[in-house]
Amino acid sequence: MKKYLLAASLGASQIALAHPGHDHQHWAAEPIHILTAIAITAVIGTAFYIARKQKAKNHD
Repeated sequence: MKKYLLAASLGASQIALAHPGHDHQHWAAEPIHILTAIAITAVIGTAFYIARKQKAKNHD
């Protein structure tokens, strides 16, 4: 499983790095970057919350 996750993350990072980019001077660039960071943080936080909840459930 870890090998597949590693392969997927390496493949996805190459795709992300290969995109042509976007205009950082546009007025919406800053809010979009902040909202993206908040969304990523929320997904990671939710994953940790669910993992801890599952771990606590399995210990009972």
